[in-house]
Amino acid sequence: MTARIHRPAVRTLRDWLRLGGPASIPATIELALALFAGIFVLRDLDPSVGRANEILFMLPIALLTIRFGLRGGLAGGLLGFALIVTWNLYDPVTVTVSDYLIPGIAFLLLGTLLGIFVDERRRLEAEISCYYDASLDLLATADLNGRFTRVNRAWERTLGYSPETMCSRPFIEFVHPDDREATITETAALADGSRDTIGFRNRYRAVDGSYRWLEWNVSASPSEGVLNAVARDISAQREAEQQLANSAKWLETKVAERTRELDDARAETLRLLAVAAEYRDDDTSRHTERVGITAAEIATRLGLDAEQIGLLREAAPLHDVGKLAIPDRILLKPGKLSAVEYGVMKTHAALGARLLSGTSSPVLQMGAVIAASHHERWDGTGYPAALAGEAIPLMGRVVAVADVFDALTHNRPYKSAWPAERAIAEMQRAAGSQFDPRVVAAFLTMHKDAAGAAETDSPRQRARTLGTPRQRRGSSSTARPVPRPALAGGRRSRAS
Repeated sequence: MTARIHRPAVRTLRDWLRLGGPASIPATIELALALFAGIFVLRDLDPSVGRANEILFMLPIALLTIRFGLRGGLAGGLLGFALIVTWNLYDPVTVTVSDYLIPGIAFLLLGTLLGIFVDERRRLEAEISCYYDASLDLLATADLNGRFTRVNRAWERTLGYSPETMCSRPFIEFVHPDDREATITETAALADGSRDTIGFRNRYRAVDGSYRWLEWNVSASPSEGVLNAVARDISAQREAEQQLANSAKWLETKVAERTRELDDARAETLRLLAVAAEYRDDDTSRHTERVGITAAEIATRLGLDAEQIGLLREAAPLHDVGKLAIPDRILLKPGKLSAVEYGVMKTHAALGARLLSGTSSPVLQMGAVIAASHHERWDGTGYPAALAGEAIPLMGRVVAVADVFDALTHNRPYKSAWPAERAIAEMQRAAGSQFDPRVVAAFLTMHKDAAGAAETDSPRQRARTLGTPRQRRGSSSTARPVPRPALAGGRRSRAS
């Protein structure tokens, strides 16, 4: 799983030097006594050792002090002093009082100082252990062999396993099978000390078989071969996040459904608004629909993207919405309009743009542009802004062609329909003056494609495809022609 570092000697020494722990007390006493005896015998066997035994006695004194603190230090010092006194009683060399006092005081002082240090350290260790076990977070130390060496009581409260159980098995066995690969990879990255782990998440099995989500912060000490980890049970948080994600998904679905409903309602509202604008001078109420379809077909031949074509399909029918503000006496007048009446008629472009502006809807924004520009002319003689050439928005140029062709090929209160062939010829003639030549070319391509497709259609479908006028009020397809000013922007320009 990870790089393995074997340190049995280090672990054994730590066990011997570990503070507290009654299980090893007899062994410690036995070791200390054995050292005392060994030093005593060594001096007896090798007189050259001389007084070096007084220094060597410090080792068992230190051992007793580390194990038992101040009491062990005092006991070790006294024991060492007693052994020296005993030996000197049999030493033929004359021994003075100072020969007893100096080593005795040294041993007692060494034991006292070491004992105070050890007791203080033990107190601090106990205090730290108290905080360690009282922590709500899961604290752990692990070796690089993949086992915990120490865990606090929070693990038992969270997972139900005792600290002994947690340390008895490789920790990867507690990890959810789906999270093991990621856990092994993360542990391997920690083992080489290249980085710390922050916010790593995986699932640990509890004693009842369930799994708890844990979030980890881990730092490594490769030189010591340990990982120091802090984990937190985030199962409730994870569940809340999942519920929130599910709620967000549900809300997203509902919003999408509501958006579709609003889009459908908006589309219907726009359709009705366009119909209301056209119904007053086109009782078939189909002009706006036809203009939208034709404009979209022209835009397709011009190579516009699908999104723009879709918006144009919806926005083009709104081109004459400003006619709602034109009085019937002008809009429906069968005769020639006066200059004043024609001036009023031309205001429908600006009125339509004003009606559709000031919205965040892409369709209405495009509709406002089309309403304001579909009566502009390529040569700059149109209205309301007398724009020319490329200064006219492309969508306005496209709708101008679709609008005029449909107006020419269908009956209106003030005119009869033209045959499709004549209307197409007129569109070609006006290319470069009234219309953008490139848009007219796309329109002619569209009409040619439609004519080709119509050859295989029924007569009724063919008539609709080629633009054969619908007959109204008994008029025929050979009705009287409309003079050219109808296209050039004079009194008849209201037809478009």
